[in-house]
Amino acid sequence: MLETVGIDTLAHDVYRALLLHPSWTLEDIARETGLTDTEVRSALDQLTQLSLLHEAAGHQFIPASPEVVLSPLLQRKEAELDEQRARLSRERAVLAALNSEYAARAAGRGDSGVERLEGVEAVRVRLMELAHRADTEVCTFVPGGALSAAALEAGKPLDEQNLGRGVRMRTVYLDSVRNDSATVDYATWLASVGGETRTAPTVPMRMILCDHNAAVIPLDADDSRKGALLIRYPSMVRALEELFDLVWENARPLGTAPRDASENAPTDREAALLKMLAAGLTDEGIARKMGVSLRTIRRNTADLQKRLGVQSRFQAGAEAVRRGWM
Repeated sequence: MLETVGIDTLAHDVYRALLLHPSWTLEDIARETGLTDTEVRSALDQLTQLSLLHEAAGHQFIPASPEVVLSPLLQRKEAELDEQRARLSRERAVLAALNSEYAARAAGRGDSGVERLEGVEAVRVRLMELAHRADTEVCTFVPGGALSAAALEAGKPLDEQNLGRGVRMRTVYLDSVRNDSATVDYATWLASVGGETRTAPTVPMRMILCDHNAAVIPLDADDSRKGALLIRYPSMVRALEELFDLVWENARPLGTAPRDASENAPTDREAALLKMLAAGLTDEGIARKMGVSLRTIRRNTADLQKRLGVQSRFQAGAEAVRRGWM
């Protein structure tokens, strides 16, 4: 209709009714159009304020020419739009110049094929840039516990934007997030818009792969707050992609039930726990890698020893080997 100049659908219909029936009063308009008195009165107020109608004696209204009244309003709107377009054009030119300078600086940073990102903020900035430029695939390892509901919610717009452009998104969390309702809700939403989420008992480290040409890994696998490395060497990126695919193939889609362990085989969680016990990791280190509490690890270890019928970690390892679990 003519909302741009302040005429909504009701006002439009009332004006046309008066063009066809100049003698109608407010009551006539309401009766013949099926509108309420309040709706008609509101429409008449709009039209008289714009000078499209003039009230005459006997509660009648005289329509004015829409060409005379509305053309100047539309012309002003067009002039405002032209000015906005010109301003946007100038701002795009400034943006292009700034982006050119930024790209030149970025090219200098990445001459070696590896860029060192110091601190959390530097990592966030670069990850945001990679995500916005992605056009094929983004793959992510998320070690540690579940993310906050606020963090998951904040990431939805960019996730939806990338998926809408046809970017494939695959994420591997720890099995422990299956107990977190916010993460499960997020994974359910992500699946509904085309994303894929799986979980594994352990995840090697925090990592993001983008478009088969960039990988971001932490400087310190145990403390991602220290910063990260942005790697662009094709051979290194490919090796990390193969690592991701290996974990992905053995991970379970979030939403599926845990795999049952037969009498002669450990669960995925027990197998991962046994491997870390055999590697000599402390309870604290295992808890960090599995994204659960220290108490949970100690309870799981005790349960595993009971299942194997042994009294110590060493005996658990020996019995697991005897049974062919390791």
